[in-house]
Amino acid sequence: MAKLRNLVGCILNEFTEAQHLANNYAARLGKEYAENDLLRYFMIPNATAGGLKFNLKFAINPITETETVTEINFQKLIQFFTQLSVSITETTITTVLYVSEQNILTGGANYRKLKEKEESLKTGFHEHLSKILREELVRKAINEVDKDGIPDHNRIFEIAMDVINEKFFKHSELNLTKASAFKEVQESCSSFIATLIEQSCKRINVLETRESDVLDIVVDNESLATIAPEHIQQLTFDVNLRNYQISKMDSENGSVDAIIPANN
Repeated sequence: MAKLRNLVGCILNEFTEAQHLANNYAARLGKEYAENDLLRYFMIPNATAGGLKFNLKFAINPITETETVTEINFQKLIQFFTQLSVSITETTITTVLYVSEQNILTGGANYRKLKEKEESLKTGFHEHLSKILREELVRKAINEVDKDGIPDHNRIFEIAMDVINEKFFKHSELNLTKASAFKEVQESCSSFIATLIEQSCKRINVLETRESDVLDIVVDNESLATIAPEHIQQLTFDVNLRNYQISKMDSENGSVDAIIPANN
C-alpha cells in the first residue's frame, strides 16, 4: 500500500537531505582548505539546490480504509495555556498582596506603596502578565507534552517563573526585588504556582484519537498501464528550499544564536 503523503514526504525529505549532505561536505572541505597553505586561497566548492520540479502520476485504489490516528490537539493545548496563564497571574498577584499586607501589619513600610497599587495590579498588571505568560508558554512549551498527552509541569513552571521574575518582580513600577521581604514573596509565589501548575497539568490530556481515511494510491507504470487514462491523476510540484542561517541576535539576556531566513 502506497500513501500519497508518505510518497511526497519521502521525495521532499530526500531533496532536503541531499542539500544537507552537500553542506556537510562543503564544511569538511572548508576545514581542510583552512589547514592547507595552498588550498586556503582557493574557493571552497559547494553546490546549492535552488529548486525541484517534478510531476507525480497516480491512481487512487478503490479500496477504502481508515486508520486510527492519535495526535496532539494543539487548539486544546493553547486554550489550556491561556487559562493557566490567567490562573498563574491571579495566584501571583494575590500572593504578593497578601505578603504585603502582613508586612504592613508588622510595621514594614516597604510594601505600603505596593498596597496602594492594588487596583492597578488587579487590572493593568494582571492583563500584562497573563498575556506575556501565554505568549511564552505557546512559544516554549508547545512541544513539551509526554507520550500520554500530559504537559510537562516542570518545564511549564520553569517558563512561568522566568516570566514572573523578569517581567513582574523586576518591573520598574513595582521594584519588588529591593523590598526586605522579597525572598518571602518569591518563595511563596514559587510554592503556590508549582502546585497550581502540577495539578492543572494532571487534569488535562491533549491527545486526540480520530479515524482518518487512508488514501491508497498506485504509482508504478505496470499498474497504471491497466487503468483508464481518465482515472489517472497528476500533481505538479515546484519545490524551493527555504534556506536558513544561524546568526547572532540581541535579546534581553544578551546576544544569542538564532535561526533566521538566509539572505539569498
